[in-house]
Amino acid sequence: MHLRKVVLSACLLLFTCGLAGAAEEEPGLVSAADLSFEAEYESGCLYRAGEVRVLELQGNYRQMGRQYGHLLGAEMVSLYQSAIEDYYIQEMGLSPERIDDVAQAVFFRYPRRYREILLGMAESSGLSEQHVIRLNALEWIPKIYALSYGHCSGVAAWGPYTSGRPLVFGRNNDDGEYFKQFAVPLVIAVFKPADGSIPVALVNYVGVIYAATGMNAEGLFVELNSGPWVGFSLERKSIFTSLFTFLQDCANLDELTLAMLATLPELNTIINAADRRSACSFESSLWHARRRGPNEPGFIAATNHFLSMDWPPANYDPQLRPDTTFRRYENLLRLGQRYYGRFSPAMMMRVLDTTIENGGPTDATDTIFQVVAVPAQLVLWMKMPGTQDWTKVPLGPLMGKE
Repeated sequence: MHLRKVVLSACLLLFTCGLAGAAEEEPGLVSAADLSFEAEYESGCLYRAGEVRVLELQGNYRQMGRQYGHLLGAEMVSLYQSAIEDYYIQEMGLSPERIDDVAQAVFFRYPRRYREILLGMAESSGLSEQHVIRLNALEWIPKIYALSYGHCSGVAAWGPYTSGRPLVFGRNNDDGEYFKQFAVPLVIAVFKPADGSIPVALVNYVGVIYAATGMNAEGLFVELNSGPWVGFSLERKSIFTSLFTFLQDCANLDELTLAMLATLPELNTIINAADRRSACSFESSLWHARRRGPNEPGFIAATNHFLSMDWPPANYDPQLRPDTTFRRYENLLRLGQRYYGRFSPAMMMRVLDTTIENGGPTDATDTIFQVVAVPAQLVLWMKMPGTQDWTKVPLGPLMGKE
């Protein structure tokens, strides 16, 4: 194991140095940090990139859960206390019974192998099984009975928009302001199960296992935006866990399209996805799923309203899409034209650093974390506004790709 750590550290250093040019195109925008080794347990390892915890997990699903729980047990216990006990129960006044109803409803719809991850966490984290299941429902507990309109934004540029450089994807994860206190530290968990599936990196809160933002070892990137709110079904498998499965099974957009168009989610969603060559958007309602291509060759943007013109009129009711979804979308289109041919990771960071008021997609209050991805290089840059500036996280060596 010691030799493996030395070799991996050397690979990470070479990988980081080889990609430095992308971050140096516009000095001052990027704060690069190498992954630093923190700890190991069984076959799992923990690294850090500032306030981002990066886990490398391998084995069967119970074993990966045990590794996660042991390596981030202190952070899980702390977040459980601050989020579940202090905020949801004490401050919001939610009853433990309601919290358990929501958490069990989320857990019940998980595939068996993903339940095994959570059960493994309960063996090693210091939290009970009940508490682990509650923590995993962190985002759902205050929302499942009162879902509100989403705020997230996604944008990708490639081809003529990057002047032939690799595709770059930008993603804002927006939510209620109180989620900012739960996002430190943020976790990138790399799952490498011994079942032949593709290694997958998930970005999420500590102890939360599903794919709202993720990338696999083949360079397939996905992120989820809320769609127009027209209902919810607890009788379906969650799209959040389906995306985890799709990342494990699909190597490119063509394969992902087959999976997405055969799937009906439990709520209206917009799944923005990219592989090494191009990007697209899947608009999925409770009744149908459609793939939307780029706005222009080499550029696509999506916020929280459906754009395909053949959706039923109800999806265009202004009452179903308040807030800033149109404004953010139009801002992204204008920025796409402004930076045509100049998109790079640093330029995408500039786009995401631009607030709505200044013609960008970002809300100074509600943007919890941001991601810039380069699928061809298996690299993420992460930012938590107000906590940590853009920080590079090279995932290739952790996924077995040098």
